[in-house]
Amino acid sequence: MPRVTLHDVALEAGVSDSTVSRALRGLDKVDEGTRAKVKDAARELRFSFSRNASSLASGKTMRLALLFSDALNTWFDSSVLQGAYEVLSPAGYDIIPSTVSTDFELNSFLNRLPYDGNVDGVIVCSINLDTAQSKALKKLTIPVVGLDSRTIDGFDASVLMDDDTAMDDAVGLLQGLGHQRIAFVGWPAPGDFRFSSQLRAGAFMKAAKRLGFDDGSVARIDLGKMNDYRSPDDALSAAAARLLALDPRPTGICVEVDGFAVPLIAELKRFGVRVPEDMSVIGFDDTDVAAAVEMTTVHQNPVEMSRLAARKVLALMRGQTLDEAHSVLRPMLIPRKTTGPIL
Repeated sequence: MPRVTLHDVALEAGVSDSTVSRALRGLDKVDEGTRAKVKDAARELRFSFSRNASSLASGKTMRLALLFSDALNTWFDSSVLQGAYEVLSPAGYDIIPSTVSTDFELNSFLNRLPYDGNVDGVIVCSINLDTAQSKALKKLTIPVVGLDSRTIDGFDASVLMDDDTAMDDAVGLLQGLGHQRIAFVGWPAPGDFRFSSQLRAGAFMKAAKRLGFDDGSVARIDLGKMNDYRSPDDALSAAAARLLALDPRPTGICVEVDGFAVPLIAELKRFGVRVPEDMSVIGFDDTDVAAAVEMTTVHQNPVEMSRLAARKVLALMRGQTLDEAHSVLRPMLIPRKTTGPIL
């Protein structure tokens, strides 16, 4: 049986060979009705379009790099991957996820980008870049979009979460419930560079100062790196012990991420601390487990954030100008049962 060609698809769809090529490559100079007709004809004839041949003809790889600072199976990163896929896959792009956990790995990734020619764009997720790394991004000739990156420096576009407003809301809730001694509990970093979520501690401290808390009534617990502990359970025990050793002890706390806040509540209860009667707890993310245990938390939607970042990078890869290059999204505080007034 003779092999089906691109020209056969063109005859079946009643369009030119070049229109078939543009439609199947996801280019934007084809109306959606024609694109659908071409795809139907290709499916009917079981035509397999060569991505490599398309790349050579167009000068595009039809691939995008998605860079993470943590394991791909975390709630946030898997949600980001889902959102990017929903936007980029229908446009004909393959996503190449990569993870880095050290400055050496990050710098190696950035140094390879100008030379391997393997991707048409990059989304950098939740990594707080230093000055040299931002300069490396600026030298790239492909679009780079920051997602939850805490800075716009070096990025052609970005999607940021307004942590300052989030912490204003969180501290304001504790203050409104009558808490006069509060604390922020960080999450042990899985790598050796700063992650975007770690900047929430600074936002918390600034919010407390703006709302009138003095230095003696606000504490910050930094647990360092996960490698400093034998296990995650040891890190939880250290967090609980340091909280309970504070004098005066805080009656309201905010924890960097839900994934650490939920087990920390259990650890506090093991030491006889009632939540929220003795200590109110606020998380950050609004993961499914936060809702399951009815924990007060700050809601963000990484799937929607990723969709927005993907739409930005897709437009830039197509040579389009963005109406809004840098977007700042406001999270929402979700009060539940782990916060309450002082009894």
